[in-house]
Amino acid sequence: NLPPAMKPGIEAAAAAGVPVVLASRYGAGSVQERYGYEGGGHDLAQLGVIFAGRLNGLKARMKLMVALACSRDPERLAAIFAETN
Repeated sequence: NLPPAMKPGIEAAAAAGVPVVLASRYGAGSVQERYGYEGGGHDLAQLGVIFAGRLNGLKARMKLMVALACSRDPERLAAIFAETN
């Protein structure tokens, strides 16, 4: 979940075809599509944001780099992240 003020940047990136992966900086837990407020997980999912699940930011970044070597298709990238969540 993000502060609503960050949503325009996410929208711009998604509109430009840049994959956006959301990961948590918290030590345990996962990011999920739960909250429906502006900038919440449900709202971000509607923009095509990929959820990193239980991966922290560093691991999500590494996984995204490998995934981008395999595909640039947003649906395929989301499926790659969903495989281990």
